[in-house]
Amino acid sequence: MKDSPALRLAVTGAPGSGKTAVCTALSLATGLSYATISPELAAPVADRRLAATVDAPMRGFEQRVDSEARLGPGFVSDGSVLHEWAIAEALRRTRRLGHWLRRPQDLPFRVFEQRYLVAHAGIVVRRANTTYDGIVHLRMDPEAVADESEFRAVTDQILLQTLHETTIPYLVIGGPLEEIVTRVTGMYQLPQVIPVPDAVSAAIEAA
Repeated sequence: MKDSPALRLAVTGAPGSGKTAVCTALSLATGLSYATISPELAAPVADRRLAATVDAPMRGFEQRVDSEARLGPGFVSDGSVLHEWAIAEALRRTRRLGHWLRRPQDLPFRVFEQRYLVAHAGIVVRRANTTYDGIVHLRMDPEAVADESEFRAVTDQILLQTLHETTIPYLVIGGPLEEIVTRVTGMYQLPQVIPVPDAVSAAIEAA
């Protein structure tokens, strides 16, 4: 991939927003390497206390840093180093009283969890600022907002707020897959290895 564009691009969005399809199509259309991790690699290794909000984001961050570092000067990152942290923070914010009633032993660790995620946010944001040349954020479909879970909506809100606080140029976009890929390739003046419609069709078939 020595002839691939020297652009480090990340695609963010709430779960189910279409990040994988967009990244696959962009990689096929432009020749950018595709950076991602297996969900299993970011999963907690054991059912420990607060594993989903403490263990998982750290494991995901480590795996993403390693994955992206192996790809050289140009890649498109499916989710970015912000992803697992944003998921963990959304989990923390959307917990209901029932969780604490079922697991009262976790109550003393609530302050630690909050402080840990604040500290981890600083780490992932600094890494994002020094790694990505640009970020594409896939917005939630306004017509489907009423049907979206609170967790997805909060994740989207966290990511947008975080992007606003970074130094990275970012684009918030939605719509059909082909329109997204066409606009991104044009905005960054990326070469086309194969036509965008062919890349989009291949990405849909691979999904």
